[in-house]
Amino acid sequence: MKKILSLLVAALMMFGAVSALAEVVLEYPTFQVGVNTAAPVIAQLVEEFNALNAGQIKIQVEEIPGDANYIEKIKVLLASNDLPPVIYGAGYNLLDLALANDSLVEITEYVDADPDWKAMYNDKALEVNSRDGRLYGSSAEGNTIGYFYNRELFEKAGIAGPAKTWDEFFQQLETLKAAGITPLSMDTADSAWVTSLWMGAMIATAGEEGQAFMGQMMPDDYNTPEVIGALANIQKMFMEYTTVDAVGGKYENAANAFLSGQTAMIANGPWMIGDFSDATKAPEGFAEKVGVAIYPEGFAYDEPIQGYLVTRQADPEVEKAAVEMVKFFTSAYAQTVALENQGMLPASTQVEITQAAKDRYPLLAEFVQALEGADIRTATTQATMYPNLLDIMSAELPNLASGAMTPEQFAQALTDGAAKNK
Repeated sequence: MKKILSLLVAALMMFGAVSALAEVVLEYPTFQVGVNTAAPVIAQLVEEFNALNAGQIKIQVEEIPGDANYIEKIKVLLASNDLPPVIYGAGYNLLDLALANDSLVEITEYVDADPDWKAMYNDKALEVNSRDGRLYGSSAEGNTIGYFYNRELFEKAGIAGPAKTWDEFFQQLETLKAAGITPLSMDTADSAWVTSLWMGAMIATAGEEGQAFMGQMMPDDYNTPEVIGALANIQKMFMEYTTVDAVGGKYENAANAFLSGQTAMIANGPWMIGDFSDATKAPEGFAEKVGVAIYPEGFAYDEPIQGYLVTRQADPEVEKAAVEMVKFFTSAYAQTVALENQGMLPASTQVEITQAAKDRYPLLAEFVQALEGADIRTATTQATMYPNLLDIMSAELPNLASGAMTPEQFAQALTDGAAKNK
C-alpha cells in the first residue's frame, strides 16, 4: 500500500498537483523503544530532527519491542518489497539481506559531498558498511564489548578479579557455584545475544584459526574445532553455571538476573552501563558493585555496528529525506548524545570520549582503560553470520543446553542453515 501511495504522490508531483515542498513522512520501525537502553536517545534524536525539519521532513516512529520481532518485521517487509525508507543494521547484517534484494540506496555520493560526514568514517566503519567499494550504511555505535561482573559476589566467593585465561575463568565459575552463587547470565531466545558473545569470545581466542573464522563475513562452515570447542563450553555453561530460565529466556531475562544480583557475570556492551544506576532496573547502589573486563586471553569485540541504511523508494524525495535522517542520526552530535546519555561508545574516532560521559559513567572510563589490554579484536558472530542463522541459534540452543544435541550436531545445524543462502 505504501508503495502505491508513493507512486501516486510522485505522479501527482510530476503534474504539479502536489507541491514538491510537501512534508515528507518517514515511517521508521524500531526496537529501540520502551525498556531498550537506547530508547531515550532515539526519542531525543527523533524529536530534535523533527523540530529542525518542521514542515519538510517528519519521522513517524513505529514501536516494535524486541530485537527478534524487529528482524522478523524487516524480513516480511523485504519479502513484500515494502521496506521503510530507513532501516537499522543493528548488528544483524541486514545490509547483505537487503542488498541481495536490490533494495538499498548507495550513499557514497552523499557522503563524499559532505566532508564532515565523510570524516566520521574510519577504515572499519567503511568496511562494515561497504560492499564492492560501494557505501550503503552509516554507523553511529561502536560495537565494543566485554563483560560485567559483580564485585560483591566475587569478593564473597574469594575471587580477586577478572580471569586472564579461560582455564582460570572456568575455575572461577566453579568457585562461584561452590559459594552458592549462580555464575552467569545466559539466554537462548531472540537470537541469544548474551550467549553468542561468550561463544564468539571463545572462538576468537582459539588460535589463529579461531581469529580467522571470526574475521569472515557470512562463514558457511561451522564444523571447525574452534567452533565445536566453544559450543562444548557453552553446553557446560548451560548445564552447570546459569539460571534455570536461561533456556528459553530472552536478553531481558539475562539482564534482570544480573541487575538483581542473582548472577555474577553478564556479557554485554557499555550501553548497559546506564541500567546499573537506573532505579527502575537495579537496586540503589548497584552501580558501585559492578566491574568491567575484557574477555580471557586478551579479547574484546571491537568493530562499529552496521549502521543505518537507506532503502529504495518510488519517490526520490523520500530517499533524499531518508539520507538526511541517516546523516543526522550518525552525526558527531548524535554519537555524543548516545555517549553521554547511554554510555554508548561512538563508532567514529572523531568523537571524543567526553569528561561529562566519564563523570556520569565511571565504569565507561574503566572499560576504555581495560580495552588497552585487548590484543585480539573482532566483530560479533551475529554481525557476520547469515541472518537466518539467528533463528537457528534460538531454536537449537535449548537442545544443546539439555544435551539432546551434541556440539558437533549444533555446528552442523548452523552449517546446513548457511547452505540455504547459496
